[in-house]
Amino acid sequence: MPAAAPADPFDWDQLGQYKAGRRFLDGYPEDVRTFYSPVDDLHGVLTALLASTQKSIVLNMYGYDDTALDTIIREKLADEHVFVQMSLDRSQAGGVHERELLRAWSNDLIGNSIAIGHSTAGAISHMKVVIVDGVYTVRGSTNWSLAGEQRQDNELTIHNNAVIAAETRAELDRNHDAMLKQMAAAAAGASGAPAAPPRG
Repeated sequence: MPAAAPADPFDWDQLGQYKAGRRFLDGYPEDVRTFYSPVDDLHGVLTALLASTQKSIVLNMYGYDDTALDTIIREKLADEHVFVQMSLDRSQAGGVHERELLRAWSNDLIGNSIAIGHSTAGAISHMKVVIVDGVYTVRGSTNWSLAGEQRQDNELTIHNNAVIAAETRAELDRNHDAMLKQMAAAAAGASGAPAAPPRG
């Protein structure tokens, strides 16, 4: 089922429409926009940003339970011109609704890479970060759920800065690589095949 188009397209200069007061304070940094739940429309700004994706989505998310955002992600997964990389925390991905969402993904298509695991130190992967088109970096305390976006006290900040996106991407790629290796080791253990020796 196609995602409903956001009420307004993503426009950096018009993001004040998602603030409760319909504007940012005077003197706000030009490359930063911050929103707070439950006051501001976090769901709206995330929907608009994801729908605007032209080239890539790189995501590392602890809580992933927003059907509308997932629908947009799946549309991008099916688009051969968009690269999608997703890293999800294993403990959160085991929830009933989360498992239902995961079943619809297309990890086997070219340009898609999906990993589920834990942190490189064996703990939860608690990041809540997405990078869109290598320019916009979204971070903060907000899990992708309607409760997290609309009811809980949460913060969500978007940076319009390619340097921050590049630095963040390096960390997300490292985490994603570790999760892929965890999944490979688990699959090898389940099949009884010896795990591949570590490289290096």
